Amino acid sequence: MFDDISFLVQETLNDAEKQSPSGKGFLSNFFSREVETPDEVPGFFYHLQKKSSTFVIRIHPSVNLKTDFKNINKHPDLYPTLRLQEGEGELSEKLSYFECDRFEVATNIKSHLGNKRFPMFEERIFNVSDPGDSWWLKCDENKMTLLFKLSHTEDIGSLIKLGPLGDAKKSLEIFKQLFGYFKMIFPVEDYSSGYGQVCMTCAEDQHLHFENLKLLFQTGETSHEFWEYLRQLEMNSQDKPILESLQKANYFLMELGFTRSFWKTIEEQL
Repeated sequence: MFDDISFLVQETLNDAEKQSPSGKGFLSNFFSREVETPDEVPGFFYHLQKKSSTFVIRIHPSVNLKTDFKNINKHPDLYPTLRLQEGEGELSEKLSYFECDRFEVATNIKSHLGNKRFPMFEERIFNVSDPGDSWWLKCDENKMTLLFKLSHTEDIGSLIKLGPLGDAKKSLEIFKQLFGYFKMIFPVEDYSSGYGQVCMTCAEDQHLHFENLKLLFQTGETSHEFWEYLRQLEMNSQDKPILESLQKANYFLMELGFTRSFWKTIEEQL
């Protein structure tokens, strides 16, 4: 019986090896990891260094990921900020990249997240005097609440951990100025910002743009129609000060989206 089982297992693995789209076989894909060559777009390279209870993200912004990818693979010693020569393992196991729409987004993400030591399980070491850097999200049907500090552990079951999306104090000040902006996007019933949180309520059930805004914070991604709508707001603005304010607000949302998306990627790799 064991011989029969052994034969079936071997046949299954042989078939998987033959059918592998990479041509390197199922087992090769399972036990090794290769970084695909990126496109000629801005973004950043990163090296996730993990320890038992903490991790650090080494980040190198890039105007052209494809060009820098080749250079890093040839001369990793010329990119000391990535720390690719530290520890054990192949370079291909350490080097990852993340695409951004703008180089400025990549540099800002580095300033938020690069070279900082984060706890693996922030909520487990909750301290009222130092509640961590992560943002948290609570969503109800027509209401969204952003918490910049975790202050009530009894509510943690109803919260989504967003990660450290930016400086809490600076971001809160920006949100205080965005009431009129959000009012252009969806019918605002209530809007408040202060005491470490931002709350906004939509006056209409299942409003498309409000749902897309919630999705942006939840996943870092949202619909193309949502971004197109924000772009149209800019194009339809005839007043220069208003246009500049719209551009800054749209950029703020875009950067938050990229940061949230990247943090989700890191969570998956931990």
